[in-house]
Amino acid sequence: MNTRRTLPPTALPALLAALIALVPALLWAPARAAAGPSQAASAQAGTVYAGTAQAAPGGFPITFQNNTRGAYADTRVFVTVLGQVTPGQWSYMKPDGSMAHIDHRDATAPGHLVKNGVNYPNMSFTLAQVGGTIPSPASIRGGRIYVSLGSPVYFPVSPDDQGWGGPDPRNPDDPNRDVYYDWYEYTFVRGQAAFGGNTTQVDQFGFPMTSRLRQTSSGYDTTRGITRTRAEVMQQYAASVGAAFKPLQNTYRIVAPRSSELFLAGGAQQNHLTATIDQAWAFYTAHPFTLTRLGETFSGRVSGSTLTFSKNGAGPFTLHKPTSPDVMACAGALASGNDTEKQLGAEFCAAFNRGVALDTSAWHTPAAYYGGAAENDYAGFFHTVALDERAYGFPYDDVGDQSSVQILGNPEPPTGLTLGIGW
Repeated sequence: MNTRRTLPPTALPALLAALIALVPALLWAPARAAAGPSQAASAQAGTVYAGTAQAAPGGFPITFQNNTRGAYADTRVFVTVLGQVTPGQWSYMKPDGSMAHIDHRDATAPGHLVKNGVNYPNMSFTLAQVGGTIPSPASIRGGRIYVSLGSPVYFPVSPDDQGWGGPDPRNPDDPNRDVYYDWYEYTFVRGQAAFGGNTTQVDQFGFPMTSRLRQTSSGYDTTRGITRTRAEVMQQYAASVGAAFKPLQNTYRIVAPRSSELFLAGGAQQNHLTATIDQAWAFYTAHPFTLTRLGETFSGRVSGSTLTFSKNGAGPFTLHKPTSPDVMACAGALASGNDTEKQLGAEFCAAFNRGVALDTSAWHTPAAYYGGAAENDYAGFFHTVALDERAYGFPYDDVGDQSSVQILGNPEPPTGLTLGIGW
């Protein structure tokens, strides 16, 4: 059953807390090991553990559905699960379902991966090895489930075993540049943190994925993601977005603006939203700024490059004028200051990306989104192809409850999570 649930205002703090819990997966990633031109990978098939992995007490099963329509057999669908079972310590899942601390020495252990003459730990397994189902531990923070087709994903581990390097579309030497991959991210700590997870296009789109989350005791049963074929998504993207966003597409993926040099400082599209930002700052210089949502009111005015504002009468607080790269990455001026300033920064980031910054009455009106001349076409497109038009097209796409996030209302384990892998 595919049920759309609109979270009430009281659920937003839990939503944000769950998303914040996912951030360490990015913050801990070290610099990536260098690699030369892409070439075929070497990987060991490994022992078959199908049917032997059982969920630990308090955990739950994660089932994979191979929906690639014969393009990739289960022996060619690879999975890597990384997360913090112990806070501050990164672990990966073995094919038998157990979690092991990451270890840089695995790069030279039997069965290690090799690409372009560089060794990597083999932390992946195939769907065939596990029979399509793995057990999630009862506690995992910053969890990421990487799925790749035809090849494993290559993850270097830092010499102190405290971090790992994920794929990076901006790195020309990334060993994963010619690998088809995508991922699901989640956090769950039984009895403490309710399950929160999501499919995502914040960094890139590799191929369609869906996530069905069920909890029988609460009646929760929702499905998020993309069910269209990869060819349909790629063709429709090319036909839908503006000229500035077309170069983000290549054979292996569609790269998000925040993950492309094109839209960052120094890139050809570094000023994509500059005129819109200037217009908004001029408007809120001449007119008072007021935003009311979720029972809270932000009021203020721009002077020079700074918006000085109050929240429910308390303040003053400040928000500095962002750059176009700040907006695309939801960073810099939009992610600085205290919690209240970051809160309004997230609202501005969402409004600029959605093309509604000049009209605060439209900031929480989805029907008004992506109708302007200057906006984030990439994010807007993925909302059109996602189930219930819910997607994570930029980091603060959860503002206004528009993202693909799935959050349970209690800290008990789900009945199950099913991830569909499309092509």
